[in-house]
Amino acid sequence: MPQAQILSPIGGVRVTIDAHGTVVAVTFVDDELAGGGEPGRAAEAARQVEEYFTRARRDFDLALAPEGSGFERRVWEEVARVPYGATTSYGEVARRLGDPGLSRAVGLANARNPIAIVIPCHRVVGADGDLVGYAGGLWRKRWLLAHESGQRPLWL
Repeated sequence: MPQAQILSPIGGVRVTIDAHGTVVAVTFVDDELAGGGEPGRAAEAARQVEEYFTRARRDFDLALAPEGSGFERRVWEEVARVPYGATTSYGEVARRLGDPGLSRAVGLANARNPIAIVIPCHRVVGADGDLVGYAGGLWRKRWLLAHESGQRPLWL
């Protein structure tokens, strides 16, 4: 699949699109960035992710096709509604889905989000505001939330 990779303030980020130009993955790359794929086809998605890191973009204009179960996709659709600079809780997402008892399932679905940053799973926090769980590492979640709140993100 066509890919483009960027170096962000929190490490490498790989953007993967399908044959139709739809984003299927945005992942953190902890190992050395390698060339490959067809960056020209994925360049627009990568450009938008780069703009996010420079604060030139708050909302993405990309077609998305995250692969997951029906429940996971519903969670990701709800998470995608959380505005830039805001947070919500796992329980609140579960409540919006119609069952407050699903907060643990929401957390598992959030952890499986294949399109980091664009589907902003970093904006979902514990009921008490604690930063709990993030597939990219809690230090990245902390950085992303600080970035969006207008603070100068620190390496923690």
